[in-house]
Amino acid sequence: MGFLWDRVEVENIYQHILKTEGEKHPLYSSEKMEECADYILSELKSYGLDTSVHEFSVDGFDYTFRNVEGAIGDGNGPELLIVSHYDTVRHAPGANDNGSAIAVMLESARLLSEANLEGNVSFVSFNLEEGNPALGQHFRDSAQSLGLSDEEGRYQSWHTTSIMRKWSAILVKLTYAGNNLETAMTMAINELKDELTTNELALLEGDIPHFKGISRTNWPGSSALMGSSAWAMKAITEKNDIIGVLCLETMGYTSKAPNSQKFPEQIDPGMFETYGTQENLTVGDFLAIIGDVNSKSLADSFCKHSRQESITLPYAFLKADITYEQAAMAMPDILRSDHAPFWRENIPALLLTDTADFRYPYYHTAADTIDKLDFDILAKICKATIATAIELCT
Repeated sequence: MGFLWDRVEVENIYQHILKTEGEKHPLYSSEKMEECADYILSELKSYGLDTSVHEFSVDGFDYTFRNVEGAIGDGNGPELLIVSHYDTVRHAPGANDNGSAIAVMLESARLLSEANLEGNVSFVSFNLEEGNPALGQHFRDSAQSLGLSDEEGRYQSWHTTSIMRKWSAILVKLTYAGNNLETAMTMAINELKDELTTNELALLEGDIPHFKGISRTNWPGSSALMGSSAWAMKAITEKNDIIGVLCLETMGYTSKAPNSQKFPEQIDPGMFETYGTQENLTVGDFLAIIGDVNSKSLADSFCKHSRQESITLPYAFLKADITYEQAAMAMPDILRSDHAPFWRENIPALLLTDTADFRYPYYHTAADTIDKLDFDILAKICKATIATAIELCT
C-alpha cells in the first residue's frame, strides 16, 4: 500500500519553483513579491486548507506586508508549523533562497491535507526574512542623494563598490566579535577613514543612527526576520500552543566536489551527528539540521524518518544544547533564518538547510536559478517533513 510520502511528486516541486522564481524585493519588485504571496495562498486553498493572511507593518516604511498561511485541523490544541519565506534579496531570482523551501512546503501541504491528522498543522510563508525595508530605503535614498548610486541601486564608481564590499566584510567581523551594530559601524568607518571619499563617509556616518540599539540578541525583528518575528509575537500574545517549527530554508543545492562544504569558524564538523554523509562533512551532499536546547525531540523525529528505507535522506544534525542567547553570542550564523524568533521564545524549532553560502556558490546572486537545484534531495526532504508531521500530529 505504501506510505503517504511515497506520493511526493518531483514535478510539483519543480513547477512551484518555476512559478515563483524571480526577484521579490520590497523596494524594487513589490509586485512580484505580492504575486508570490497570492500564488502560495491559491495553492494552499486548492488543497482544501483554511487560508488566512497575517498583516504587519515596519516602522518608518509606508506599506502593509503579509505573512500567508494555510491550516489543517480545527485549530483547537497544539499545532506544528512548517514554514518558509518568500522574499528575496535584490537581483536574486531566489530559486534556492527560498523557492526550494516554498516548493517543499506546498507539496507537503498537498499530501498532508489527505492524511486525516488528529492534530493541527499550519503552513506559513513569511515576508521580509531578508531585511528591514526601512533601513534599506534610507540607505538607498541617501546613496542616490549623494550621487553614489543610481535609481537601480547601482554604485556609480568602482571605488564606491569596492569600499562597500570592504565595509560589509569588516562589519561582519566586528559584529561576530561581539560588538553591537552601532559600535561596529563606527569602528568600521574608523578602519576605512583614509580610503573614504567625503560622500562615502557622509553615507556611512548618516546610516549609523538607524541601527542604534540593535545587538547580537535583538536583531531579529529589527534588521531582518521581520515577518517571522511579527508572527511569533502574535502567537505568543494569543497563547498559541506550538509543539514545534520546521523552518525550511535554502535547501536544494548539493555538490559531490571535494571540499565543497564549509562551516562557520565557531562550528566544527565533529559537533554533528551524521547519516549517509562523506567523512568529515567535506562534501556538500546532505541536509543540515540545526536545533537548540528545546528542539531535541523534534530533531529525533525528523532524523528517525530521514533514515527510513523509503526516504534515506543524508543529514548532519548539530547536536549542540544551546540556548538562543548562547547561539547569538557564540554561533550567530545558526540564527540566520525564521526559526530564530521561535528559539527566542523557547519554542522548539529546526532549521533545515543546505547551509546556504557555506556550500551554495550562487547564494544571493543573479545566478540563483532553478537549473542549479537537486530535485532528488528536495523530494527526500519533503518526504521526511511529511513523515515527521504525521508522527507528531496523530
